[in-house]
Amino acid sequence: MTPDPDAGTSRAGALAPRPLSSSAQPRRRDVTLVENVEVATGIHVLTFSLGSNDALQFVPGQYVTFYLQRQGNQVTRSYSIYSSARLHDRFSLLIKRVSGGFASNLLCDLAPAEHPTQTILAPLGKFVYRNPGARRVVMVATGVGVAPFVPMLERLQFENPAASTWLVWGNRFAQEIVDRGRLEAWEKSWTGFHFLPVLSRPPEDGSWTGSVGHVQASVRQHFPNLGDADVYLCGANQMVNEMQELALELGCPKDHVFVDRWGEHAQ
Repeated sequence: MTPDPDAGTSRAGALAPRPLSSSAQPRRRDVTLVENVEVATGIHVLTFSLGSNDALQFVPGQYVTFYLQRQGNQVTRSYSIYSSARLHDRFSLLIKRVSGGFASNLLCDLAPAEHPTQTILAPLGKFVYRNPGARRVVMVATGVGVAPFVPMLERLQFENPAASTWLVWGNRFAQEIVDRGRLEAWEKSWTGFHFLPVLSRPPEDGSWTGSVGHVQASVRQHFPNLGDADVYLCGANQMVNEMQELALELGCPKDHVFVDRWGEHAQ
């Protein structure tokens, strides 16, 4: 499948999926935009409400698919749910506006005041939270690939807070770390959680004291052995492919590596 120039359009399941937690069967729903916030340049959080008699139950990590009209033809685009699985009357998405991308620009341009209604199919996907038991958890994302990890982390904090949990998140610029406050607060209050942001283009004024480069190098530096870890990967194809190989090289069993590819433009 050729990637569309929109973030979050393709989905790939785990190498060897384990049984999923229960979630509602996917079905078409009409949803209404109630909030559109540009949280960083070109990065939006869009919140949609469901109908008064509808509720969305999903497993953290699942996604929704939009049915959109393009020059008289129906096209579909998929985005991971960014909001808490405890919310059933609404959901949020983290979407990056991509130059030349049809869906990302259409959605990011929606105005809540006009109450635009969209049709979706949800919930979908097998890239979902799994309770790790005594295993470590290492989540690796680039750009808006962090979206499915936020509800996953919330569930993990509730169900298994003692699990050693790492989020390694790569961005180009510091301002693209859109959920930095919440993640840093979790690191302070949640003993088992470690947040490792990585910048490929750190500020030139020397104000960045964190990791620099790419997530692959940071993972190799911090995790010499992943034999006891569940590894989740979400983002651009190149990162996911290289990290998948690296996780196996570092000893992670195949059935404990879970991947979600978003195409080359996911950042």
